Amino acid sequence: MSKVGLKQILKSACRNNPQQGITGILVYDRGHFFQVLEGSYNDVESVFARIQKDKRHCRVNRIISYPIQERLFPHWRMGLYNLEDSTEFDFYKLKKCMKSLHELTSVSEKRSLAKYALKIFIELKEKSTEQPEDLIEIV
Repeated sequence: MSKVGLKQILKSACRNNPQQGITGILVYDRGHFFQVLEGSYNDVESVFARIQKDKRHCRVNRIISYPIQERLFPHWRMGLYNLEDSTEFDFYKLKKCMKSLHELTSVSEKRSLAKYALKIFIELKEKSTEQPEDLIEIV
């Protein structure tokens, strides 16, 4: 996936997600994506179904789904982390998570690893002074 392609995905998500009440983050590393979608059950299911039907995707798997009391990324129409461009230590930990997620076969192992990755995302968000979506122009 090129940087231009990632930017197009982010622009589309940032344009469409507010209409559906969706927030979250998207992480990309070496051809693999990890995404957190937040919103009402029906809205999240609608977006997830659209992702599953999109011919550009293959092997789309839900790892964790559960109700939350409050959003973790309430102001992010869709944040994006491209781990291929990152050398920071936190991103290195995420790179290891991403590699392991697509190598593991056990659902329980994937869930544990996804929860760990989510914890890292939250820490990154708290350290960040700009939102990942601030890096693009919304047209």
